[in-house]
Amino acid sequence: MTNSPKDRKALATASRMKDLEHKIHDLEVDLGSAVEIAYLRGATEWVRINYPSQYKRLHMQFDSCAA
Repeated sequence: MTNSPKDRKALATASRMKDLEHKIHDLEVDLGSAVEIAYLRGATEWVRINYPSQYKRLHMQFDSCAA
C-alpha cells in the first residue's frame, strides 16, 4: 500500500465521515430523549404532530390503557 497524498486524503475523508456518523447518531439519541421528556411532561399533541412514529411508540409504552 502506498502512502500517496490521494491515499492520505481518502483515509482522512473516511475518518471524518465516521466521526460525522457518530455525531449524527448521538444527536438522534439526544432528540429521542428530548421528545420522550416532552411527551412525559404533557406535550403529547406536539409529539403526535411532529414525531408521529415516536408518538406511537411512546403512547404504547406509557399509556397502559392504549389499545
